[in-house]
Amino acid sequence: MLNRLSALAIVPKAKAIAARRLTPADYDELMRKGSVLEIVAALRAHPYFKDSLAGLSGANIHREQLEQALARDIFYKYESLLHYVSSKGGGFASFFMMRCEIEELLEKLRLLAMGFRHHYIARLPGFLADKTSFSLIRLAKAETPAECLDVVAGTPYARVLEPVIPKDGAKLDHLLCEHALWSYYFETALAQVRAGRNAAQTRRLFLMEAEIYDLDLIWRAKAFFPADFTPERLRALLVCRPAVLSAKALRQMADAPDAKAFLQLYNASRAAQVYGARSGDPAADDNTAPQRAWCRTAERLLHFSSAPQTVLAALLCLATIDRSNIINVVEGVRYSLPPAEIRAFLKL
Repeated sequence: MLNRLSALAIVPKAKAIAARRLTPADYDELMRKGSVLEIVAALRAHPYFKDSLAGLSGANIHREQLEQALARDIFYKYESLLHYVSSKGGGFASFFMMRCEIEELLEKLRLLAMGFRHHYIARLPGFLADKTSFSLIRLAKAETPAECLDVVAGTPYARVLEPVIPKDGAKLDHLLCEHALWSYYFETALAQVRAGRNAAQTRRLFLMEAEIYDLDLIWRAKAFFPADFTPERLRALLVCRPAVLSAKALRQMADAPDAKAFLQLYNASRAAQVYGARSGDPAADDNTAPQRAWCRTAERLLHFSSAPQTVLAALLCLATIDRSNIINVVEGVRYSLPPAEIRAFLKL
């Protein structure tokens, strides 16, 4: 378990890894690069990525290739820390493997919902192939949601997905699958956080992520798809693991008649104080500020905490944010955006 003596080694190891993260100055340099090729070359030379990205070619690299390389980098960092966890399955540390599995299931189901039965095989992360509790190869071969359910038979995901997978050939509701799996993820991860004086810190990271997920879901539904989401449907899709808001406040926001009413409720709530106000500007990403707040919380916990589970969760949170930031920089440079515009989308 993560409170045993051997697990305490996670703390200095994780902090040493974090010390090599990209700095704001590093991001400024990346944003000034003239091409994606130059960005990839700079990342390969950086101490934070040089081991995991060493074999990545910058010539004609696709976004999916870079995303997978960065995902592999996060997983290698996770594995390097897992050596210090003595319990079978990793105990609390297994939350990250669960997250990886859920992301793969959702990617496959998303492609099936779009009518792409055979596209997943090209995206299958080879570094995970022998790590998951179900076969990614079988998942790639599945041609229907029901066949995906067969692939995860014997795992908890079968129970989670069974109520939302259509059995009669009806159209798959990907959002219901997403809700079911992420609800299971947060419920399980939070239940695995051990009691003690540091448990609240670790729980806060997960609760903030869940709340940001819900707030972004509500905003996007109200702003961009108002005809597709009734209040009843929105409430049914909420993960509803509040961090700074109450469950009642989240439901009230889901019940708001339109985007303007949602913004009024949100900006008058404590969420605006913690995550930043939302402008409703279609040209801006109103979820960037909440992600920055989540990032700052993780940085603070990683710096000050001496609890292995807190430090591990914080480091993996920051690695996930780093991945998102790099993809945004790459896309910005690819489309010749000025650094100031790219910076507005970074969670720093």
